[in-house]
Formats: sequence, structure tokens, C-alpha cells
Amino acid sequence: MNLSVIRPALKCILASASLALIAPACSGEKDDISGSPAEISAISDSLRAGNMPGAMRLAGDIKATALLQGDSMRWSEAMVEQGVIAYYQRDPRTLATSADSAIRWLERHTPDKNKARILAKAYQTYGSYFDQYHYNADSTAKYLRKAVDYAELSGIRSDLPQYYGNYANTMRLAGSLDSAAIYYHRAISIADSLTLPEANYIPLYNGIAGVFSDMHDFDNGLIWWNKSMDIYGVMDQYDKFNTLSGLANLYYYKGDYRDAERVLTRLDNLLDSIPESTWERMFNNINLADTYIRLGRVGEAMPILEKSSEFFTTRQPNPMVVSYIHTLLIRAATSAGDYAEGKRVALTHPESDTLRLEQHVARLKALEDLYASSGDYSRAYSYRTRHDAVQDSLRSYKLRQRISALNLLYQRDRRILNLQTENTRQSAHIYKLIAAVAIAVAVIVVLVLMSMMRRYNARKREDRMMNKIIKLREENLRNRVTPHFIYNALNQELFRKTHGEESHLESLLNLIRRQQYAMSDILIPFAEELRFVDDYIDVIGANCKGRLRYTCLIDPVIDTGLLFPSMALQILVENAFKHGFRSLPAEVDRRLEIEMRPEKDNRVSVTVTNNCGPDHTDTDHKGTGLRVLLETMRLIKEKYHEEITFSHCFTTSPDGEIYHKASIHLSTEIKK
Repeated sequence: MNLSVIRPALKCILASASLALIAPACSGEKDDISGSPAEISAISDSLRAGNMPGAMRLAGDIKATALLQGDSMRWSEAMVEQGVIAYYQRDPRTLATSADSAIRWLERHTPDKNKARILAKAYQTYGSYFDQYHYNADSTAKYLRKAVDYAELSGIRSDLPQYYGNYANTMRLAGSLDSAAIYYHRAISIADSLTLPEANYIPLYNGIAGVFSDMHDFDNGLIWWNKSMDIYGVMDQYDKFNTLSGLANLYYYKGDYRDAERVLTRLDNLLDSIPESTWERMFNNINLADTYIRLGRVGEAMPILEKSSEFFTTRQPNPMVVSYIHTLLIRAATSAGDYAEGKRVALTHPESDTLRLEQHVARLKALEDLYASSGDYSRAYSYRTRHDAVQDSLRSYKLRQRISALNLLYQRDRRILNLQTENTRQSAHIYKLIAAVAIAVAVIVVLVLMSMMRRYNARKREDRMMNKIIKLREENLRNRVTPHFIYNALNQELFRKTHGEESHLESLLNLIRRQQYAMSDILIPFAEELRFVDDYIDVIGANCKGRLRYTCLIDPVIDTGLLFPSMALQILVENAFKHGFRSLPAEVDRRLEIEMRPEKDNRVSVTVTNNCGPDHTDTDHKGTGLRVLLETMRLIKEKYHEEITFSHCFTTSPDGEIYHKASIHLSTEIKK
């Protein structure tokens, strides 16, 4: 198992410090209940500006006024805000007592939506206390789960991405990668539906990218890290720190230590611009030292580890980080061939009781390598067995073959020992040797069978995991497409009604009814998709400037019952109206043609052609529609193992008119 599994646990010491205790800015959506009073919002503004004294003063004034007026609700909310301030001031006692006091009062009363809103923030604050100061994953998960429940009860959807993201982060730390993926996707789906600002996606993209990195699914992990890097420009310095650390982790997992060093060096340069980032710099130095050891540059790593050990032992004590440094020292000694020093460090600095699973796995792996390199295969085998037992509970992956090799070395040593003992005894003990060999062979056979069974079960668990995540991605696509299309259609119908024009309500109802059917699956018959588009053109086309000329050409040899990506044709037609026709002068006819023709090897092409203005170059590559179309085609290829492609181009007719052609190429034999 790659030793980089320790890195997310260490990284999340900082990542968990990024729990969003201040509610994010939301879109224009109105919730069922009002937000915090203006004075509570002023505290959040002070925290964002880094004005801790001002925030404390505001919280104290609110508490004093609430006590004088006997307003317990207002007092409870002020206590929660006091806990949030203590979180940023690294004051664990005030953090715990403030959140606990608010919770105890609020839990004694039947929660309405407003109490639920305050309780959600109180439990989230309380959960951060156990995460930051006790490293207690169970308690953290317990209280963040309560925060999620109350956030859902409050009815404020704009708060849910924050609470789901924090709970997902805790599930990831606990090794429940499936639960983490579910809640990250829920958070992203709601953020999409609310069209939240890009900054709200930073912890969500980083989190789901980390889940894929933990699963060693490097391709999907890199997709999400690239999404984070796409919004790098809107990140603050600490978001950039978390993002670059996570990207470096992926390369480390992958065994690409050169790229890991490159990203960590970039991060080190970033920290040069943050004078107060001593903790973060020490953290990054440890990761750099880890990478240096992997690259065989132990001499560069040792001074860094000595300096970091002093910082996290005396200046800002942190037993988890110190234990990880000791693990790196064991690894460095093994790499340098100084096995006595490695054993001394292991004996002098045993594991802390507060370690998370990831750090425990890394320590077991370091000890296995130490004893295997020094020739003590019996002890190496013992650590390998413990390592695999813990690792198997953390991640569903194929077991590594190395356990078999170590076991054979161990059994070989046992046989040698038995033979030496036999040579010193009389021939009467020959039966004991035979029995020992038979037992050894039986153990090997049992271990091989167990290894095969565990690999089989691991593959099944991995398949279930990937199926879950694919379904989540499909659900996310449907949630993104539905409001994107329906809202456009409703706006057009309202426009007609306002201007006294003919109503197309029946077509609109057909449109919505068919859309409910289209939402149920990622593939539907092409004929159904075409009827969907016909209704769409009926609803939208009446409001076009200029005359609309629409034709549909289907080659008679093609069976229109073939399966087609749900809502793909509608997206291309919608783009023709939204981008192509909008750029034309009012007096110019709007020409729209849908053509379906056969290709080689049982394939067909579906082409949407529309005329457009000479200044039209935006083909919506970054818009919601085409992003969903391309993601849908990628899912079909991944799930049904069928090649499906998209292409587009601009052409000019003999009379100088510009046309845009968008085509989907797919097989006629796609089966669900």
C-alpha cells in the first residue's frame, strides 16, 4: 500500500480547520425563514475582516442586551457566535462552553425553524471543538450529523452545502468514503441549483477530489482537482494552501514524487507572501521532507524534520503531527540503512493514542519496511498482517501481493530453524520436522486462499462504490439540467401572456410531462427526444425575431427507436435559439434543421444546423448546456462501454450566410 495514505490525515489537520463556521454568501433565493439579525451578521463581517476584538465586543453587547430583556433566543445565538470567535482565536475552553450552553438551552424547547437554524450552527461549532482539540472522529461525526439534521429542519437551503460539506469531510477522515462522496455530491448539487458564487465550491471540489485520491482513482481525482484549479483566482491564501496540498497528495499517491515536489515547492513560494503562516509553512515542510525521503534525498529531509519536530513539540504542540514526524524518521533511517536508529526511534516514540487510522497505517508500513530491510521477516510479517487488517477497513482496494512474499520468507526462516534444531537432535525427532513442514504448507495454502477471497471481495466492494458514485453523478446532471431548461420555457410563456399573444400552454405542459420521463434515465428513444424538441420549438419559436424555418430530415432506413442521450438534442436546439438566432438581425429568417443519417459500422449522426451572425463565436463550451451534454456522453461511454462523440463547426453558404453545425455520433446498438 502506498505510504502516502498518511498524507490526507495529516493534511486534514488543516483542512478540518477550514470548517465553514460562517455561513456562505448565497444567491438570490429566498428561504422560508429570515437569516440572522443584522447584529449577528455584523459579527460575521468582523470575522471575515479579521477584526477579532470587534467581533468579541459585538457578541458581548448582544449577550448583555439579551439578558436585560430576557430574550433567551437572542442570548443563545450570541453564545454560538462567541463559540465561533473562540474557534478562530484557538480558545478551546470558551469554544466548548459557549456552544454547549446554547445547545442545552435550545434542546429543552421544541425546535421551530429559527431554533433549528441556531442549533445547526451550535452543533457544527461543537463538532469543530472535538475535531481540532481532541481529534475524536466519532464525536465530531456525531455532532456534525446533528448539525446536518437541524440545517435540513431549518429550511434554509443556502446553508446546506456548508453543512453537507463539513459532514462529508468528517466521513472522509473516518474512512467512510462512500458516505463522504454522497454528501459532497449533495452539497455540489444544491450549490448548482442555487447558482452560488464560485468561492462556495472550493471546499466541495477539494473534498470530492480528496475522496477520489483516497480511493486511488487518479483520473477522476485529477478531474476534480482541475475544477478547483479553474477557480484558483477567487481563492484566498488559505484556500490556495489547501488546494495545492491536495493536488500534491494526488501526485504523491500516484508515485509521481517529482510532480509532488513541484507542487509543494509552488506552495512554499506562496507561503512566502503570508508572513503569519508559520504553522502552514511547518506543515508544508513536513510534506516536502516526506517527498525528499521518497526521492532518496534523506540529507535534505533531516534538517527539516528536526526543525518541524521542535515547532510541533514546544511552540504549538500537536501529538498527531509529532507522531507522523517520528514515522518519517523511521522511514529516513530505513532508507539510509541505519536500522538501529530506526528501531531506536520506534521504541522511544511509540504511537499516540489519538492517531487517526491513516497515520496508524503509515506507522505499521514504516515498521514493516524497517524490519523487512533488516532481515527480521518474522516481525515484518507481523506488522504487514496488522497493516492489511487496518487498511482493509479503511479502503476497498485489491490486496497487495507483497504479503505472500513476506509470508514465504517467514516460513522459510521457520523451516531453516527447524532444520537446525533437527540437526542437533537425534533422528527420533524427524516426525516433528515433517509435522512442522506440513503445518507451514497448510498455512501457506490457507493464506493464499484467504488472499484470493479478500481480493475478490475487495473487487466487489470497489464495483459497488463506483456504481454509487456514477448514480450520484447522473443525479447531479439531472438536477442541473431541469431548472436550466424549465425556467427558460416558463419565462417565454410568461412573456407571451404579458404581451397578450397566443398561449402555448398545452405544448408547455407536454414539454414538462415529457421532461419528467426524460429525467428518469440517461438514455431514451430518439423518437421521444424528437417529440420533446418539437414541443420546445412550438413553445420557444413563436417569440423568435424574424420568421422561423424549421425542417427535420430523418433517413428512412434508421429506426428512430434507437437509444439516444436524454435531453442532448434539446440542448443543441436551445443553443441555436440562445446563441445563433440571437445574433441575427430581426428581418433575417431563422433557419433550423435537424438531420439524422447513417454512418459506417452501425453508427448514425444527428446534426443540428442553424444560421447565425458573423460576430457569433460563442458555442457555449463553458455554458451549463454543453457541459451537461459532454458529461452525459462521458457517463454513457463509461457505464455502457459505447463510443459517443460530439463535434461542431462553422460553414458559409454560397450566398455568404454563416451556419453553425453541431453533431452527435453514436452507435445504433446501445443497450441498457
